[in-house]
Amino acid sequence: MSAAPPSAEPASASPGKRQQGVEERRRRLVRAASELIAERDDGSFSMPELAKRAGVSLATPYNLFGSKAAVLAQVFERLVRGFRRDSAWMEGLPASERILGVVDRLIVAYEDHGRLFRNLWKALYGLDLAEHRQLNLSLSHEIVHPLVASLAADRLIPADVPASAIETTLVRLFDASFEMWAAQDWTPAQLHGQLRAGFALVFLGLLDGPERARLAAAIREEGLPPA
Repeated sequence: MSAAPPSAEPASASPGKRQQGVEERRRRLVRAASELIAERDDGSFSMPELAKRAGVSLATPYNLFGSKAAVLAQVFERLVRGFRRDSAWMEGLPASERILGVVDRLIVAYEDHGRLFRNLWKALYGLDLAEHRQLNLSLSHEIVHPLVASLAADRLIPADVPASAIETTLVRLFDASFEMWAAQDWTPAQLHGQLRAGFALVFLGLLDGPERARLAAAIREEGLPPA
């Protein structure tokens, strides 16, 4: 569906007030999309439904976001924004506590908004290839980047291993786990176990001594059954 033409702004509105109005409409649309996603098992909604729920004209979602894929990306960004801001808790902790702690904190957040996260994941994977290409592919990096940056800054991982390679591996693990979680209705405990074991395995070959032993113990504790 092609984007609707931009709606006219009142000539009397100042640039500052116009921008405030734009931001308020964006927030209303993201909130409305979150509500619609949480209400439906497959996370589906149409742009006309979104406009109606947000109380704006049909043209507005297209004017402000351009596509449904961009709306979904903003909903996800809103949910993970706290992980980018809240990384001070890692300061001074051993590497293993940071690695496993990221997963623990993530699961707490996902339990608080489980239905929304699950349905959003289904909606994201329901997009076609062209729409996927419109997504901000660094979304999951918002969760793993603070961890890898913290470990690298404190020289807790080898300097000759590119941080970007570690992040990419964690993002792929993260995305695959959540795709399975959404598709197979995993419990939070199952998701928690898969992510803890997966993150621990990624770092197992990058750490040594007691830190490696702690990660190995965490993997054994999960006792994951065959997929």
